[in-house]
Amino acid sequence: MNTQTKAYCSMRITVVACAVIICVSCNQQHDKQSEPVETATTGEATILCDESIIERLKPACAYFDSSYNEAHVQVLPVSAREAMIQLFAAKARGVIVSRPYLADEDSILRANKLPPHATIIIATDALVFYVQRDFPLDTISLAQLKQIFTDKNATLRSMFAQLKTEPVFVCPDAYSSEYGNLMLLLTKNTAPQARMLLVKNADSARSIVAQNPYAIGIGYLWHHAGDKQFKLLKIGFHDSAGTYISPKPVHQAYVVMGKYPFPIHIRGLLLEDRRNLPWGFMTFLRNDIRTKQYFLKSGIVPEGARFELVPTDDDE
Repeated sequence: MNTQTKAYCSMRITVVACAVIICVSCNQQHDKQSEPVETATTGEATILCDESIIERLKPACAYFDSSYNEAHVQVLPVSAREAMIQLFAAKARGVIVSRPYLADEDSILRANKLPPHATIIIATDALVFYVQRDFPLDTISLAQLKQIFTDKNATLRSMFAQLKTEPVFVCPDAYSSEYGNLMLLLTKNTAPQARMLLVKNADSARSIVAQNPYAIGIGYLWHHAGDKQFKLLKIGFHDSAGTYISPKPVHQAYVVMGKYPFPIHIRGLLLEDRRNLPWGFMTFLRNDIRTKQYFLKSGIVPEGARFELVPTDDDE
């Protein structure tokens, strides 16, 4: 092969190589351009939601779906405990739960020197104790509840002469946020000592209380506000300043005024602290005026809402 031919072949190989590089570069650039870019209102995401509140939350989620056609958020029901397990394992991008960290979850963060997850408070609910309307009690004190749930020898019959049978507390199972809040609020994260029946979910608890005149259900105000089937026990307590708060009707007004001892935050926890779709979805649930109105009408307190609540003594 002469010198001219060698030069030509060398030039041709170089040109072909350059062409291949250019094509690869163009394809990579095209792939980058074709990949959907997620924003706070576009893209796809799956959010795990506390099964105790998901049915009540669905109308608010629908407002987001109707507002942003380029966003698809799938909300799946799981127990509060399972939601937190998936979040800690980085298998869930975001969760919505009705309780803060339990003791072991908080310990995991501290042991690994991790900061708490980015959190968006969506609304404030309340843990309530509900009974049939002809149940002998209307009120109870926080001190009595704490004694019942921490002292295995304590009984409601010894506290209230009008009770002919020792009541049973009915609560969704140990993975539920109701059970978690019960431990956080009344037993300092130890197993409850009261006579209890743990059931599958909130609907199962309601069904049992409806059939048992001496059952006391443990649930959320969201499920019972305005419901005439049951009555909610009024609870007297001493606030953080030591002032005694007499038993008030269990109403969102008294919850937001600090006159009910068991407020519960519905919160979104994020795997990543950035303005992606999970953040946009949960921020929408907190800020949208329609969701605020829906929460308010449903008997709970929208986060950051500016309104005047006027309690009435006949609210039950």
